Amino acid sequence: MRIVDAALTPYRLPFATPWRSAVGLWHERRGWLIRITDQSGRCGYGDAAPLPASGTETLSEAKPWLDAQLTTLIGAMPEPACRQLPTGCPAARCGLETALLDLQSKQQALPLYRLLGGRDIHPVRINAAIGALDQQAGGRAVAAVAAGYSILKLKLGCSPIKTELSQLQRLCSQLPGEVRLRLDANRAWQLDEAANLIEKLNHLPIECLEEPLHEPTPQGLKALQSLARFDLALDESLPRYIRAQQLQPLPVKRIVVKPACLGGLVPALTLVGQAHQSAVACVITSSLESSAGLWPLCHLSATADALTTPAVHGLATSHWFSHDLGTPPVIANGRVTLGSEPGTGFILKA
Repeated sequence: MRIVDAALTPYRLPFATPWRSAVGLWHERRGWLIRITDQSGRCGYGDAAPLPASGTETLSEAKPWLDAQLTTLIGAMPEPACRQLPTGCPAARCGLETALLDLQSKQQALPLYRLLGGRDIHPVRINAAIGALDQQAGGRAVAAVAAGYSILKLKLGCSPIKTELSQLQRLCSQLPGEVRLRLDANRAWQLDEAANLIEKLNHLPIECLEEPLHEPTPQGLKALQSLARFDLALDESLPRYIRAQQLQPLPVKRIVVKPACLGGLVPALTLVGQAHQSAVACVITSSLESSAGLWPLCHLSATADALTTPAVHGLATSHWFSHDLGTPPVIANGRVTLGSEPGTGFILKA
């Protein structure tokens, strides 16, 4: 059925506790909820939430791009409209593509993961996002372990490196033996600082370290990966290793896949396939989207897990908001289990 309406609704979602990383401090998340309606009244939803610190366009760049694209959708069919979306603002394109895919999957009475090519569903494993390594991080870690998470993600680079190492050592001494830490430095350190730290982290239960270098060069990252007993990962630096939509040889063992930075779920899934062929691990991660953005990321993660080695994905961020656009995916024992209902599962709050 054809599209009869396409609309943007701006939103502001305040954080219950400010979100802190090496690149800044956020008190709220802003974006647009996209709603596309067909002749039968079915609606497809998407979240266009630019975050320049992660590598997307700005809010002011996204809005005119979205306005221009929405005007072309009236009277179109969702499937060809989705295929014909132009490149441009990646977060805006991701939100619009998601809305079209949501509507398309509802029209075909399929859950989104099936539309994307996923097979029989299995629970999607999730890491806990416990924020910056501050004085409250220990309490958040204890709560996450009690909730069934086995991998805890921490933001580093917010304090002097010696201070954070001491805090990490203290935190690790309090964790159960099966729990590991996923660290994200957001390009905080110089090469010699990162090398010295990695040698000490090798003796701790570290699962991965993302973006350690302030000036990431292939040579520097390769040298650090050779030192580390765990995976290093590219996140913000990943786009420079993608040319003509093809993944280039990487100096590390893992990539962080953020559809909002890649232009959508379909480009992200293509990248996962290319990484699988190169024996590179992939983790799909939120860019602090609303629940309208998290639901499709869970479906993407389920599809990716069927394509390559299942990962523990970074999607447990909704609890950082004081309120949301809808009910987020339910996480039980560090897992999300998707149902068979058509679409993404997102339901807009009245």
